[in-house]
Amino acid sequence: MQTMSNMHRDVIASHLRLQIEKINGVLVHIAEDENLDCAYANQSLKEIEDNLKKLRKICTDN
Repeated sequence: MQTMSNMHRDVIASHLRLQIEKINGVLVHIAEDENLDCAYANQSLKEIEDNLKKLRKICTDN
């Protein structure tokens, strides 16, 4: 098992925090907007999913 350097760990943690903030933003928007267009939620979640896949690849490659 390979361990992460401190810099690598900080980068990954930062990107994960950003995705958490994005998910929270979508959650707030969904909870507060009665007329929410599903396309917004769908697109936002797709972007978050893509970002998490990229982050997972970075973890796998290093």
